[in-house]
Amino acid sequence: MRFEQSRTILKHLVPDYHRAVSRHYQALGEGQVSPRVRLMLDYLIDHELHRALALKEYCEETPANTLDYWFRGLEINAPQAEARVLGEAARTDLDSLLGAAINYKNNVIAYFAHLLEKCDEQETIQLFLALKNQEEKALKRMIRHAQGLADL
Repeated sequence: MRFEQSRTILKHLVPDYHRAVSRHYQALGEGQVSPRVRLMLDYLIDHELHRALALKEYCEETPANTLDYWFRGLEINAPQAEARVLGEAARTDLDSLLGAAINYKNNVIAYFAHLLEKCDEQETIQLFLALKNQEEKALKRMIRHAQGLADL
C-alpha cells in the first residue's frame, strides 16, 4: 500500500505521464507514417501537451488544503506510459493508433477512479472527479476526431 499527496499527483505524476505519451507519439511520427496517421499524431501530440499544461494551471487555482491531501493505501501506482503500446501497425493503421491512444487515456481515467475510491475529503473528491470527467470528455473528442479522419 502506498501514500501519495494530491500535489505530487497533479504537479508531477500525471503531467509527466501526459508528456511521456506525447513523446511516444512524436517518436512514432519521426518515421514513415500514413497521411491520416500523421494528422492524428499531430492532434494527439498537441492534446497530451495541453493536458499536462492544463494540470499545472489547475493546480494554481486549487486551494492549498486540497493539494495537501494525502491518499492512503493506494493499490495502483500512477500510470506509466509504455512505448510498446504503440505497435508498428499504428504507423499506417488509424484504428491501431486510436486503440493505443484509448489505452493511454483509459490508464489515466482508471488512476483517477482509483484515487476517488481512496479519497474521503469532499473538496479533493470534487477535484479528482472533475479531472476524471475532463479525461473522459477528452477521450470522446479524440474518438470523434479519429472518426472524422477515417471519413476523409
